[in-house]
This record gives sequence, structure tokens and C-alpha cells, in this order.
Amino acid sequence: MKEYRTPNLTKACQLLNHISDTRGGCPLKDLAIQLGIPRTTALRITQTLMDVGYLAQNEDGGFTLGPALVQLGVKALDNLDIRGFARPVLRAFSTDTGESSHLAMLNGTKALLVEVADSPHPIRIAARPGTLVDLHCSSTGKVLLAFSVPEPRKFCKTLELTPHTKNTHASVEAVLAGIEETRKKGFAIDEEEYVLGVRCIAVPVMNAFGKPIAAVGITASTSTFTKAKINPMAKKLKAVSAEISANMGLSH
Repeated sequence: MKEYRTPNLTKACQLLNHISDTRGGCPLKDLAIQLGIPRTTALRITQTLMDVGYLAQNEDGGFTLGPALVQLGVKALDNLDIRGFARPVLRAFSTDTGESSHLAMLNGTKALLVEVADSPHPIRIAARPGTLVDLHCSSTGKVLLAFSVPEPRKFCKTLELTPHTKNTHASVEAVLAGIEETRKKGFAIDEEEYVLGVRCIAVPVMNAFGKPIAAVGITASTSTFTKAKINPMAKKLKAVSAEISANMGLSH
């Protein structure tokens, strides 16, 4: 509501946005002209912002963004609700494909499902949010091993490589080979390695700095998600990942 707005606070935000888009610093007179305010008003705003560290001045007297904004930005990125950003994207994707989709993050030596969008069909095989799954034989787990773990060989030696089905790769060397394949393809496949009759695929999700922080994937029956659909589905998942990553602040 307009009656509760503070005009000078609005001008301060506009001033920060203008400075952020300008290289080399902005002189006070240019700020006043750009914002359409008296120079004395611009001076008061800039001095207030400098007092709290949101602005700084370079050697030429031009105003630049201050160090406090860097700290504020980092904290904002840390507090981004990835579940909230992913939820509508996953729901739209599941509606479009007819398959259950999920978002997972590394949690110790497991992958934690933090968000799940169920298939619109009556028969659903997806696990619930909060479920912890093994890394070595789940598609999201493989993605996290490939892109989010600094030293995969060392890390894999700490895992319990439990064989869930006859297809499970339960040796360190086999898991490491899978990691290399995932890196080359840009996606990971669970070929009935966790549950017979279930095929999964996943791709990495990036934060604003381009760092892989999660994995997005689908869980589906091998009868509906056939091998012929793997590459087309990988392409769709990468588009989903790109949308979530963009929501997180990633700019290509």
C-alpha cells in the first residue's frame, strides 16, 4: 500500500541498483540526475548507506557497492529455499511426463530426498520427502558422487556398498567407473540397481555460482520409462535443472 512506503528508502534501493549496473563508480551528481532528486538528498542517502557499509567510495570519489552487501548477498544465497524454487518446476514436469520426480541433496553418506512431485497416475513408486537413499546405486546419489564430492575415491571407501539387487555395483572400482560415465554424459542412470523393475535418471542442479548442490531426477517403472526414452528424458531433465538453477540465481 502506497501510504506505507518511504520515498527515500525507495530512492536508496534505486540508487543501489543503478550503482550495481555501473562500472568504475558513480559520481554524486550523476546519481542525483539519474534518480531525479536534489543533490543534497542524494548526499544524505549515500552517506547513510556508507555508514552501514552498503556503499564505498573509490579514489576518484565515485560510489561503489560496499563490503556489507557482499556479506548480505552470501547470506541470502545460503538462505535460499531450494525446495520452494524446485516445487512448481517438479510438479509441472511430472504432469508433463507422467512420471514422479524428485530433488535430492547430499546428507552425510546418503542422498536426502527433499522434495517429491508424484506422478498424476494412480500407481506411484516414488519415495517420500525425508527419505535417505544410498549413493552408489541411486541415480541422484550417483550425480552427487560425480559432481558434489571433492574426492570420490576416498569418499567411496567410507560407504557401505550394499547390493540391493543383482544389478547393484557393489565395489569401489565399479562405483568410480560409474562416476566417470556420469560426468561424461551429464546424467546418471539407476538400471534396476535399487529396486527391480524401477529405472531412475538424474542430473545435477547448480547454485548461483555454478556449483552443483543437488540432483533432480525421476523414478519410474521400466515398463513406462523404457531404455529408448533415456536420452530424451535426460534432455528434459537438464531443462528442468536449468530452470531450478536459474531460480537459484544462476546466470548463463
